Amino acid sequence: MESIDRAIRGAFAKTEAHNPATRQRIYEAAWGAHERALAANTSLSEEQKQKRREKVKDTISRIEREYKMTPQPQPQAPQTPSIDPILGGVTASSRVASDHSDQGSSTKGRRRARNSEYDRGVLPRNGTAKRSPLIVRLGLPLLILLVLVIIGYSLFNSFANFNRNASTSPLHANSIMSPLREGEDPEGRNWIDIYTPQDATRMGVNGRAQARIMREGDQSFVRVESFGNNDTVTFEVGVGLLDQLAGKKATFDIVASSEATTQISVSCDFGSLGDCGRRRYDVNDSVSDFLFDIDMPSGQKPTGSGIITIHSDLSGNGKPVDIYAIRVAAVAE
Repeated sequence: MESIDRAIRGAFAKTEAHNPATRQRIYEAAWGAHERALAANTSLSEEQKQKRREKVKDTISRIEREYKMTPQPQPQAPQTPSIDPILGGVTASSRVASDHSDQGSSTKGRRRARNSEYDRGVLPRNGTAKRSPLIVRLGLPLLILLVLVIIGYSLFNSFANFNRNASTSPLHANSIMSPLREGEDPEGRNWIDIYTPQDATRMGVNGRAQARIMREGDQSFVRVESFGNNDTVTFEVGVGLLDQLAGKKATFDIVASSEATTQISVSCDFGSLGDCGRRRYDVNDSVSDFLFDIDMPSGQKPTGSGIITIHSDLSGNGKPVDIYAIRVAAVAE
């Protein structure tokens, strides 16, 4: 629900968010956009849709509580006129004494008379009410429309992750990073599957780790759970595939998501072709791609299969992560 949170807060920054009615319109717009996105996503069950509705409600409630707890600027009280103890008249601190003749005094008198009419709510006989500028009358509807577009775009990007295809690819990463959005692969690489849930023969577990093949809608995945430092799940990279990668730059892609945001670690060992070190990624509830590059040395032949090792929760709380696929693409040096 991070996209909805960002969209609502972005809308607050562009509107009079101190007005409860304005905030209510933004919340309703976010809810409506989310409902339209749910209706368009036929891969979700009713139970899954209800869970997402509850997450949206929680997000809106949290934002409203945070906003109410933030002290709002109080309007400045009007300046109280002071009473002259000798003359008994009312004097304003900003009034400058005039040393002009009766003409100046008469002018001030006329101004005070006009001001008193406004104070009593009476418009001068020859006065006309000021109309709001055109930009003010058109600005609010346009601003609300802009907020709806931003929220709709954010939700579209969130739900687009459920309709993946084999040609998608993410940005490279070397440490903790944000994943690339789906559909951004300007290099047009050809991916080779290392692991898919339909072929679990290349998967193994260490320690107390658990790996379960599951299905949600039309998507299959393996749910990995790690509890201790040594509780990991491994995926085998065949020797034939490693032989194809020798002497090339290889990009590895792990397609994953997690209902509860977690930080995973990924390490690999390709024998004579080297390793990838230990990499960490932050994974959330959006199905995303996590990549890393390895320059495979030329003139070397693999001595056996390689291993990719994944730990689902570096905090040690056993948060699960769902792995949809592991794949690789190679580019000749």
